[in-house]
Amino acid sequence: MRIIPVLDLMGGVVVRAVAGRRSEYRPIHSPLVDSPDPSHVAQRLLEASGATELYVADLDAITRGESVTDAVREFLNAVGVRVWFDGGFRTAEAASTFAPPIRPVLASEMVGVPVRDYNCSAYSIDLRNGAAVSATNATPLELAASAVAVGFETLIVLDLANVGTDTGPGTLPLVRELRTRYPRLELISGGGVRDHDDLARLADAGADAALVASALHAGRLT
Repeated sequence: MRIIPVLDLMGGVVVRAVAGRRSEYRPIHSPLVDSPDPSHVAQRLLEASGATELYVADLDAITRGESVTDAVREFLNAVGVRVWFDGGFRTAEAASTFAPPIRPVLASEMVGVPVRDYNCSAYSIDLRNGAAVSATNATPLELAASAVAVGFETLIVLDLANVGTDTGPGTLPLVRELRTRYPRLELISGGGVRDHDDLARLADAGADAALVASALHAGRLT
């Protein structure tokens, strides 16, 4: 089970995400970091977790429809590891401006059912309390089937309602079903991971990696 530390960016700093209520997000404060500066937080999370990759969400781009700023691009290019990046991509052109080690993530919240012409490395099935957050009425399993059909080999299952709540992962049933249907797919799950027991539960369900932030900041995972 890989741990992928998460950074949520808003207004040029890292913010603490709680339950998807983005209007309430505030700059991160934790025993792990001295400031909410993205480069500092990224370094400390990588050191604390031993991870060799990050997940970064640009909430300004996601919530306001803004373009990814030059400052965010510079941070992504300088961090020195593979970065799964949700930049609120609504067009294939926007996603195609990023190259490895940055791996653009196409999110159901932004585009609904994925199409073939997006240059993205992963498709994120965004959930809220288990229900799909999407521009369509498709179910999570229907979104997954569409993503696999157009060639995505990595799916991210992220329940926004569980993020930062220390309630445990709410994605287990969906991860288990996706693993059964798509045994070769890379599955990454996020939202609510508290400790090593939760990582074990996700691994048992079939996840390859877990998105983690709060548990790292709190020192429950090292």
